Amino acid sequence: MAAIDLLSHAHTTMPPRASSSKTAIIAGTLAGLLAAALAAFYVYQQPAQHGGNAPAASSQTTAQEQNARAVDALMALPEIKAWSAHIEKASAGRAHGAVMETSPETRLVDGQPYYQLSFFESTPDAAHRWESFVVSPDGKRILVDDIVSGDLLSLEQWRKDSAPMQRIATQ
Repeated sequence: MAAIDLLSHAHTTMPPRASSSKTAIIAGTLAGLLAAALAAFYVYQQPAQHGGNAPAASSQTTAQEQNARAVDALMALPEIKAWSAHIEKASAGRAHGAVMETSPETRLVDGQPYYQLSFFESTPDAAHRWESFVVSPDGKRILVDDIVSGDLLSLEQWRKDSAPMQRIATQ
């Protein structure tokens, strides 16, 4: 009986372990990235849904090539290059700029599919979105996705309205 009293007393006096918000942020970020990766894997494993008789592997390769082309086009923007360099320099290499697909599904714009991509600042603790874009599969058309208004802006309009290069000039 004394042993039971001792155990129950020890159990009631031990404080619960506190969970740090940093751990929760990291876990949430990792869970989100894992979910996105799994969703992309699932989408790319499905056979073509466009009515053609091409084998699924051929369709898969084409989709991956188009996605890579869209990512490359976005990474070639002077703003993305400058933002990435700034993040690297300002963080002494602890943070990096990254372009990630934010949805495995394409978004229709004027009846054409576009990849949904975002530029993130990736730190050891979390990923911070700087801007969202939609990019045509050939990489020739890039629009800025204003997530507040829901509007799609041309690069020219975005540059005029938002002055994205000023974002790193003042930091």
